[in-house]
Amino acid sequence: MKTQTFGKSIKVWLSANDTYKWAHKDGAYWPCSQLSGHRVFVEFYSGNLVDITIDGKSNIDCDATEFNAIMEDVISAIEVDEQEKERKEKETKE
Repeated sequence: MKTQTFGKSIKVWLSANDTYKWAHKDGAYWPCSQLSGHRVFVEFYSGNLVDITIDGKSNIDCDATEFNAIMEDVISAIEVDEQEKERKEKETKE
């Protein structure tokens, strides 16, 4: 997974391996996953979805519940990473 945040913009790149691992994780298995094994790019601006591609194609539909679940996990991970970076920066300044 690769992410980029800049101001109000968040971009997320998920590899086919990332989506496969997410769909097959313990305790949250998606047996009929439409995203598993596919590359996904997503861009949000001010919390709104502005771009999505699956395997480089923008005209592909996917299950909204699954998409929301994977994005919730991704955004939560980004928030944790940012909080950790802020904590480390604060410690180095002290």
